[in-house]
Amino acid sequence: MSPKHNTHPTNRQQIAKALNAQTRMGYQRALQRVVDAAEKGLLPEVLDEAGRAEAVRLLAERGAVEPDPGPSLAKDYLKALVEEFRRLGWGAGDEADLEFFGLTAYAGPVAGLSLSVGRADDEDDGEERDPDDPEQSDLAKPLYLMAMCPAGNATVDDFEDGLADCSTEPVRTTARRLDSELGRTRLARVQGMEEHSSTPCPICGDRYPEHHLLGNSPSATPVCPACIFDGDQRYRTDLPYLAVRLDRLLHEDLSAPAGWDAVAAVLALVCGANLRGRLDRELRERGGWPFVMERWGEPLTRSWIWLPAPADRHPMFRHLGAGANLAALVDAVDRHDPTARTAAKTMCREADVRWRDALWPAAIAFAVALTTQACERDRHRTPYHLVHSLSDGIGQVMKPFAVTGDASNVESGLTELLEYQLLPMLLGHSLDEEPDDPRRRYGAQDDDERPAATRADARISHSIDRANQVAVILGTLPFTPSGVPAWDGAPVTEPDAEGVGSTAPAGEPCAALRAEARQQAAETLYDAGGPLMVDADHAWTRDGWWIPSDHGRHAVRQAQQYLGSRTRVLALWYGPGAQFPEPVQVCVEVTDVHPRSTGPVDVPWLSVWDGHSVFGMTLPDLALVRRAEPGEELTQVWPTRDDADHQDAAAVPDALPGASGTADGTHPTAEELSLLTDRFLHLAGHRLGEGWKSVDEKAYAAHQRLEKALEAEYTGFAATSVKVWINLFDTTHPCPSGPGLPLPAYALTGKPYEVELTVHAHDPSCGCGQEYGFGEFSERVCQLLIVLCLYGGLIEAHPMVETAGTPEDGRAALRDITWEVDGPDGYDFREVQRRVIRDVTDADSPLNTDTNPAYIPPYMAADGWYLPEGGTSMMFHGRRHGDEDELEERGADGPA
Repeated sequence: MSPKHNTHPTNRQQIAKALNAQTRMGYQRALQRVVDAAEKGLLPEVLDEAGRAEAVRLLAERGAVEPDPGPSLAKDYLKALVEEFRRLGWGAGDEADLEFFGLTAYAGPVAGLSLSVGRADDEDDGEERDPDDPEQSDLAKPLYLMAMCPAGNATVDDFEDGLADCSTEPVRTTARRLDSELGRTRLARVQGMEEHSSTPCPICGDRYPEHHLLGNSPSATPVCPACIFDGDQRYRTDLPYLAVRLDRLLHEDLSAPAGWDAVAAVLALVCGANLRGRLDRELRERGGWPFVMERWGEPLTRSWIWLPAPADRHPMFRHLGAGANLAALVDAVDRHDPTARTAAKTMCREADVRWRDALWPAAIAFAVALTTQACERDRHRTPYHLVHSLSDGIGQVMKPFAVTGDASNVESGLTELLEYQLLPMLLGHSLDEEPDDPRRRYGAQDDDERPAATRADARISHSIDRANQVAVILGTLPFTPSGVPAWDGAPVTEPDAEGVGSTAPAGEPCAALRAEARQQAAETLYDAGGPLMVDADHAWTRDGWWIPSDHGRHAVRQAQQYLGSRTRVLALWYGPGAQFPEPVQVCVEVTDVHPRSTGPVDVPWLSVWDGHSVFGMTLPDLALVRRAEPGEELTQVWPTRDDADHQDAAAVPDALPGASGTADGTHPTAEELSLLTDRFLHLAGHRLGEGWKSVDEKAYAAHQRLEKALEAEYTGFAATSVKVWINLFDTTHPCPSGPGLPLPAYALTGKPYEVELTVHAHDPSCGCGQEYGFGEFSERVCQLLIVLCLYGGLIEAHPMVETAGTPEDGRAALRDITWEVDGPDGYDFREVQRRVIRDVTDADSPLNTDTNPAYIPPYMAADGWYLPEGGTSMMFHGRRHGDEDELEERGADGPA
């Protein structure tokens, strides 16, 4: 059965048949002409009978009526083939050279698609033969074409042995087939590099194969084509160096990023005339690679910009090939929108950018190349991020190859044209309307096995951004007004918060260590979550770091918020008054935060427990506080009576004066007490001038009242135990009169000084005339109480054994009275607890009274006693730290 013929020819077939009848050029050639005209949009839009007649008229006028037999010589075939490539927008050389296979020309990307035309010769001896010279070749043999690209590593045809018989298809068909093969091969090569794209660009973070990143100078860090002109580049551009590396990469690797072609084109357009010749001379002088490609001298016609696949490209580029030179791209844009260039000039004028002719092709090169790159690498960022990299990099090309004229005009002009005209034209949306595409975020989809992006990927720009933003947050930018940095957060809001003292570091070493710790903590937080996470609160919450603020109200708020009940911490501490030359790290439990202190300088401090005693750490002496890990053992900072001879040398430096001054049980001498008084008043004189006299008077008056209060308690008892706890502090002050005598060792320990004495009733028969005596301390009681009233502290009295009367209900009673002495805060005192215990067998007995049941004397707290939840001081001061383990071992649950 014979095949059926189509009885309904298409419009193109009808036009071709009519055209052949009119011109006698042959039906196939006529059909080819119709197809070409349709692809170029030359046919009428409506192909009815009148439209088809108009099409025949137009096509008949375009060429000779006699059929073209086609070229028979290699040079003619090669010329026709190159001309077909030029119709696709390819750049090509003007002359063919005789090489091994035959006549060779180059067209297309960089060094070009190698197009060699020769004749088949089974007896080829390897010598070069001119395929058009009858003395060298048999002209009766058919012509063959071999095409390779580039440098022989990417064959783009699929014929056996890479040879194609030129007589088997029209020249135009061959050109378009090779163009399509080149585009498919290129895309396959790019996609094949996805698994090797593991090196992030240090400026934008997009990942590439390592060799696809280039540096702009020998010392520069390699970056991607979108960031080569970024202002974060640390080195100026050495153009001869960069040009050679661009040529070699694009010549040797068909999968190289499309953006690099645009970089070369832009530099060739703006870096002055005869650039290729100047680069060649410089390279010869350097003694390296001796030349650069033709594109550096003829950027419009010899540059190559890859285009997206036909399905992804803008309609204005549909008639072009896999890539095109700049002249073809500019012509396509101008044809698509004849007013585009005029609009670009207007846009630049309104942005105060002086127009230069090179701006238009340079912007088109960038827009097309980066759009192509975004299509090929559909998991990279979109081309808009190029706009943010055009800061001052183009203007940093080193002389004598620097941008001619005002480089800022080029940078600003490119930014304007790309952001507001060309990229919106090619992408179909503006920067503000850019859609969120999860595929362009590393690891954002289930099928994306790539590691998620981190801020450290873009390490150059990240480090610069981090340094700038961290400096702003920490308040360390030069020439900025002083004040509370954003890092510190909110201040404390207590009613008397305005009077909180300074927490500035006590010395330069402490200040330097704080600054270093803040910088390290801030950079870590910035890397983890960006600038919104960089503050002191996140440093404590996330990493357990607290660097006390240099501003008192903020430091107090931080301490109160971070250091809850018995928070165990590791503190880098410079000792009382920053006496240690180097900080020591101690592990302690914070038991309370005190916004105020009783020293001559009112500073916030922490009450801490080291497992053996309670003492204070002023915030100015602390450089860094870190949350301790579970199970971290406490560090014994100060010795106790039980281990005075076994001091932990690692915790307290050997040079710490007075480390054992409070442990030997000796009482201060009269000379020491006088020295403490004199030194305090001397310091008050420096602070208050003549006001020191008022201080002396107030302290003396307070001591007299305190003596009377104490006398009222020990009167009527055979013996009364008295404990005095004085908040001594160093009163060293530079004075023109010269240094004074050194303070007693116990005045420099940083912890309160305890003195115990006993008041006993005298036997009237002793003849001394005194009802009560203080033993060997008699001559120093007055001076001791003056020192207590000057420095502040506590005094406790424990009357024992009544001398007159009978105890109520015949029961003996345990009594203790405690007064709190203000010291420099007011030079006064007040009673804080009065307790009488008549029934020691029942803490809840109504016979027992306590004016402050939640109170524990400091000396007992220093020994580790505390009140468990719901407990009162009637439990004989509750439970002692460390007893819990013993109770647990014995299986006991009751109170200690």
